[in-house]
Amino acid sequence: MAAPIRLLMLIAPLALAACSGGEKKEEAPKTANVTAETPAPANIATPAPSADFARYVGHYPFDKVDGHSWHDDPAVAEAVDAAVADAQVRKWVREGEGPATPIALVDGKVASWACETHNCGPHQWITLIDPKSGTAEICYYDEEVAADKVRWFIAGKEEQRPGQCPQVEG
Repeated sequence: MAAPIRLLMLIAPLALAACSGGEKKEEAPKTANVTAETPAPANIATPAPSADFARYVGHYPFDKVDGHSWHDDPAVAEAVDAAVADAQVRKWVREGEGPATPIALVDGKVASWACETHNCGPHQWITLIDPKSGTAEICYYDEEVAADKVRWFIAGKEEQRPGQCPQVEG
């Protein structure tokens, strides 16, 4: 089992590089160190913490696990909806069908990284869900909007930070 995972770790960066449109861009960090200090406001619904988000670890977001993919899992959808108020960003995060890395645990959170097909460097996002609380943090990068900033969505609020979204190694 370890050999296929190592193979995926070697192949994923190559596949992502092929999707970048051939332009050499500054590379995003390969690992994430993301924490959320912002609690959910009382008027924002928070997902049930009983959902087993960790069952997706090691699978791609489009893989079916217990009958659901990451994107069509009701608990994941609820967590994303609670985090992201921007409808366009929410649509990309929930319905984007571009390249993705296998879902991983990053600093205790279940992390799913994906990007737009043939536009990975300039348009990417990562969803981090705390398996204990069921709350999500979303980092969304769109170079056309702001080349030097990312948008972070947490508990229905948005903040901008410098840089790009962290990537998840499979």
